[in-house]
Amino acid sequence: MIKDMILFGKILYEQGLNHSHSGNISIRDCNDILIKRHGAMLGYLTKKDIVKINLNNDKKDKLASLEAKVHRAIYLKNPKVKAIAHGHTIYATVLSLNHKIIKPVDSEGQFYLPQIPVLICNETIGSDEVAKKIPDLILKYKCAIIKGHGAFAAGETLEQASMYLSVIESASKILYLSKIYK
Repeated sequence: MIKDMILFGKILYEQGLNHSHSGNISIRDCNDILIKRHGAMLGYLTKKDIVKINLNNDKKDKLASLEAKVHRAIYLKNPKVKAIAHGHTIYATVLSLNHKIIKPVDSEGQFYLPQIPVLICNETIGSDEVAKKIPDLILKYKCAIIKGHGAFAAGETLEQASMYLSVIESASKILYLSKIYK
């Protein structure tokens, strides 16, 4: 699991889905969550940058990503979700500023994610509001974009969650560059 986190952290960084210290990933491990340490560079994770927190309480969250409560809420609402990827996707974030839903026009985007909802919250980073609202969107759509912040994607594996995150950004880039969404 840790090897997967290191690998996909690097892939997400190399794809430009996060800047040096942004974004986070996690994997559910029974009653625990393996999650990126707060402040760690996603593209250069080491074993010490992965922390274990409890699925049912936040007592050990001190070193974890600021988004730990959001990851926990998604896992608790969606038992089939085994991994989550969160990225500060540039094109998806730009589109989120003016749209409530993103509808891919490219074949791959339509195949994997026919609709990508945009969640509007007052507090966007690791907030109780996001943790309360996003699990239902993830259950229905596999992903969501937080207006002005970035995207969350969930899957049965970290590879699948990362793929959805990549599809979000690719579809958003196509929409933006084609000027279909302005």
